[in-house]
Amino acid sequence: MHKTLLATLISGLLLAPSLYAEEIQSDANIEVISIKGSRLDKAATATGLPLTLRDTPQSVTIIDQEFIQSFSLNNVADLMFLTPGISAQKIETNRYFFSARGNPITNFQFDGVPVNYSSFFNDASTDTVIFDRVEVVRGATGLLTGAGEPSAAINLIRKRPKSSQGGYFSAKLGSWDSYRIEGDSSVDITDEGNVQARFAAAYEKSDSFTDLAEDENLQIYGVVTAQLNDSTLFTLGADYSDRDPKGSTWGALPLFYADGSLANDLPRSTTTAASWSSWKRHGTNVFSTLEHSFENNWELKLDIEHREDKMDGHLLFLYGAPDKTTGLGMGASPMIYQSTRKQDAARLFASGPFELFGREHKLTTGLLYSKQDISADSYYTTDVLSVGNFFEWDGSIAEPNYPSTPTTQETEEIQKGAYIATQLSLHDQLTLLLGSRISQYKIDPGYEHNDVITPYAGLVYDITDSVSLYTSYTEIFQPQDAKDANNKRLDPTTGNNIELGSKADFFDERLTASVAVFKVQKENVAERDPNFKDPLPDGSFPMRAVDGTSNRGFEMELTGRPTEDWDLYFSYTYSESEKANGEAFGTHLPKNLMRLSTLYHFNGALEDLTLGGNLSWQSKIYVENAGPNGASSEQDSYFITNLMASYQITDDAIVRLNIRNVFDEKYYSSIDFYDQGFFGEPRNVELSLSYNF
Repeated sequence: MHKTLLATLISGLLLAPSLYAEEIQSDANIEVISIKGSRLDKAATATGLPLTLRDTPQSVTIIDQEFIQSFSLNNVADLMFLTPGISAQKIETNRYFFSARGNPITNFQFDGVPVNYSSFFNDASTDTVIFDRVEVVRGATGLLTGAGEPSAAINLIRKRPKSSQGGYFSAKLGSWDSYRIEGDSSVDITDEGNVQARFAAAYEKSDSFTDLAEDENLQIYGVVTAQLNDSTLFTLGADYSDRDPKGSTWGALPLFYADGSLANDLPRSTTTAASWSSWKRHGTNVFSTLEHSFENNWELKLDIEHREDKMDGHLLFLYGAPDKTTGLGMGASPMIYQSTRKQDAARLFASGPFELFGREHKLTTGLLYSKQDISADSYYTTDVLSVGNFFEWDGSIAEPNYPSTPTTQETEEIQKGAYIATQLSLHDQLTLLLGSRISQYKIDPGYEHNDVITPYAGLVYDITDSVSLYTSYTEIFQPQDAKDANNKRLDPTTGNNIELGSKADFFDERLTASVAVFKVQKENVAERDPNFKDPLPDGSFPMRAVDGTSNRGFEMELTGRPTEDWDLYFSYTYSESEKANGEAFGTHLPKNLMRLSTLYHFNGALEDLTLGGNLSWQSKIYVENAGPNGASSEQDSYFITNLMASYQITDDAIVRLNIRNVFDEKYYSSIDFYDQGFFGEPRNVELSLSYNF
């Protein structure tokens, strides 16, 4: 059935008509960028080469400012829940996991520079006020990121000064007594305009649908660019974030009662936190870029990134399965967890054209270095905490006493890499991409791998001026944090990734369509070891390596503005994982995932009105042997619907209403974290007012 559907989709893409669409209009607080060619034309996240989306032999999605602002996506996590092909899980009040094509997403990029993603440091809550757009490349991206999973690369492109001075200010009010203010301004430092700056900031505070939980977040960002001469640009920027949540959960809710029946009738407001629970995080990041353009159209670029993060968690973990009648049977494990993380990354690369055999080709080559130091102090107590009747839990339990000396763990992680990639023009309609990376990876203490080779190959054939076929292949290498029952790290995951697809531009290049089939094969994949139930000293559970796992599937995406007034974002992904013996693997992730977002800009008498919405659907997920008596946890398939409306009050002011989870669907956002579940947000409303200056 899936093969027939895929063939139909490809046929439809190849035969779709080419129509005309007018210039894109925009809401008051959206910066309009004139783009020639495809609606969002170039992305270098996959190969390092500045290729059009049609020329890139992988699935690529670019999410722009209009989408972010229209649907009020205030942080990276908000955005990921609407991104094509990305399975987003909220596992606690302040922590998220992301996956694509059956594999976890382990890397983020900032302006193309890879950094380690950490749910502990709440990277997913990074405020979108500092970003211009987000590029998402699905599949393996080891050429640029080195170590990583064949899932996706999330490249967060930070704002730069605009060509004209000005900015916006907005205020938002919403459910659970939430409010948010944000601002963004671009200014010329010199009269000549060769030195410019841009500043952005956001502050928000809210309660939550989860009892006791509160959020308070501050984000500040600034960047300066200096045109040193006609060919050289220097950029220096920094951002600071302060997140001060209260009532933070560590772990989630029991999925079962003691008799083995499902506990999905618990209220969504149920918490496992204490009144003193909190998980503070704050971070400071500094980055600089030096870019130089040569007369032969070659470019040289140096990126340097320094990041420092701290967390202070006073946490309580409730575990077990309560009695369905008395609520008794839950245990409690409190701790204080304090940690610091320092990351340094540098990238030097050059790219440009060259001629060979009478044809022009492209080449990029680069060096990358990254270092991450993490120091963690854990305080455990011998005090015994009594939960009592879980149905009457209100978090009023007293915080226990802790020893003055913590258990300390320090880890240093260093990765070095060199890569080269080229796009060879074999024919007017045929291009070949070849690349390779050599990496060194070291985790102190006692984990090192040298001279790891990661090859990359891709082929793109233009059937017409609007339609192309492509295929790509790359290998993967991913060191693991997972440990076996002897507390020893598992060997790295290895494997390969292959993709075959078609891309097309329609409606005078206003609409981009793509379909792809993919397959991933992996060796030495970590899974929970069912023979050991007790946690390791660091709190994680023993894992074992599984050989011969694979993930296969297909996806389609349709993005753009097919008519003058209508924005369309549609995607469908089918992804299935299994072990070598055919047994299902990774069943906590959905096989089927659909995203649909749309905006309609009225004209005539209603020209100031825009209506839009999101529709997300995913199929059933489950985890076997998760509860008492070997019961399986599960979440049936579900739809989530969001609606928005905006009205242009004046040329500079716009009011916007966003309603999320319109039909108040009750569902688990995750069901696999420590065999517990966390509910998704119920219906909530936000009203905002934005003003341009």
